Amino acid sequence: MEQEFSGTVIEWRGPAPYYFVPVPEQECVALRAAGSAASYGWGMLPIRARIGSAEWKTSLWPKDGGYLLPLKDAVRKPGGLDAGDAVDVRLTFDAPPRQQKRRPAERVHVPRPTGSREPVTAEQLTIVPANQATWEDLQAVFGTTGDPARCWCQRFRMLPKESWDSEGPEELSARLRDQTACGDRKARATSGLVAYLDGEPVGWCAVAPRADHPRLLRDFRIPWLGRNEDKTDISVWAVTCFVIRVGYRRRGVGRALARAAAGIARERGARAVEGYPDFVDGGSVGTLAMFADAGFAEVSRPGNRRAVMRIDF
Repeated sequence: MEQEFSGTVIEWRGPAPYYFVPVPEQECVALRAAGSAASYGWGMLPIRARIGSAEWKTSLWPKDGGYLLPLKDAVRKPGGLDAGDAVDVRLTFDAPPRQQKRRPAERVHVPRPTGSREPVTAEQLTIVPANQATWEDLQAVFGTTGDPARCWCQRFRMLPKESWDSEGPEELSARLRDQTACGDRKARATSGLVAYLDGEPVGWCAVAPRADHPRLLRDFRIPWLGRNEDKTDISVWAVTCFVIRVGYRRRGVGRALARAAAGIARERGARAVEGYPDFVDGGSVGTLAMFADAGFAEVSRPGNRRAVMRIDF
């Protein structure tokens, strides 16, 4: 479904300024009728938006019975847009994930590295946005067995009633490939970072707007318990997943990725970035020490084994 309309940029003056284009009422009627199957919570609708030559993925925000199109700085600033400017917008609905037909992901043979156990310094690593890595390199990090090869970093991104088993690794890996835009160096948005050591891909870190994670918003109580947070605030980013390749674990790769995640969040306009380490088993969410070394400060401890770590820029 596509919608085209003209609108005026407005500014929201919250803790950090943000810009939107209100969707006209006539278009909102059609969006409400078609959006029930696509909404992933709070009435937010995943769409692709286009203004001029800029195209990006985002979600429409429900507001007073209508919708707002968030206009991120990466689109607004190059276009010289400010509050009060008139823009022509085209919206395209993304099909709900359950309806998308994916081609089975190609399975590649990934040799098990036999590297040393010596610590790795940040200077030895090259860490790049995921779209500057190849999909084959990311597959090598995730491997072919174990939880990473089942989940494909989709734990917090799945929709209601979805699970590893219901969706399967082929579908989940295809979603990650879309989210990362691996190999597309011109991509305007990408989710995550890939770490290299001497040319070998050795680690992955997921970092993206907190509101891009439906299950984190809906089912996971850790970020919200005892805090008054706006769950739909896309200026707050979250570090949600680490995957370190077999043979390179416990050598400092995760710590370097956590530092780099804070840097890319700030570079892309976040006003804050959070992590949710596990004291008992850092696993895929990271450890307290990893985040502390990266400059994150503890802001809450909801329970005996989890903390909320945060940097405000």
